[in-house]
Amino acid sequence: MQNKFIEYNSGNLFQYVQGRGDCLTFLHGFTLNHNQWRPQIKHFIKTNKILVYDLRGFGKSSTPIKPYSHHSDLKALLDFNKIVKTNIVASSLGGEMAINFTLAYPDYVNSLILIDSSLDGFTCNVDWNVHAKELGLLTAKQNWLNHDVFKSTIKNEKIFPLLKKMVNNYSGWHWLHEDLHEKIIPPAIERLQNIKIPVLILVGEKDLSYYHDISEVLLKKITNSKKMIIPDSGHLPNLEKPEEINKSISDFIDL
Repeated sequence: MQNKFIEYNSGNLFQYVQGRGDCLTFLHGFTLNHNQWRPQIKHFIKTNKILVYDLRGFGKSSTPIKPYSHHSDLKALLDFNKIVKTNIVASSLGGEMAINFTLAYPDYVNSLILIDSSLDGFTCNVDWNVHAKELGLLTAKQNWLNHDVFKSTIKNEKIFPLLKKMVNNYSGWHWLHEDLHEKIIPPAIERLQNIKIPVLILVGEKDLSYYHDISEVLLKKITNSKKMIIPDSGHLPNLEKPEEINKSISDFIDL
């Protein structure tokens, strides 16, 4: 087992690597961290090599001090761990990063499982402003937990404490600073037809229409893709419906 930081591009990235077999790499959502994937780690550690980490600026990983890209960070982690091929399971912001990584480094990826994914270049019609600069981080975090994106999740008494803990542990850096993240050009939405690997698109039935609209774009433009709706679930079905998500992942990577 490796549970350590690696230094890359003037920062430290926290990673957790364990297990054997085909690799599964997990990418978490905005304001969250590697703990989002607890149900999946517990399930897949028995059969697969697991790589989870905190994206730069989240969790235990350091905040940006110079231009960076999440896809370059992920390549550095895979190279550090001598992982030449991986399946990527990614949620929300992590899904956007996984798509960008696949476009930038296609030879590294066996398959993609995108859960309520965002998409670089897709026009956003959601107000994400939590007013951190005006009202402070404590109020901003409460505003974030009260956002419609978590409307279904916060009703689940089993997982809400974990969600709240992850959000409370978030540094708030992206709310308070201009993000130095370098995106791919042209944006992913214009290049989805270049993704040739198998892609599974999962979306919670009760998630925002924004994510349902993105899922339709992904399904239409990625030739080797299929889509599943996760019933009675919101934005975080991997926590809300872990058994269904784990089975969907297992069935897909075993095809």
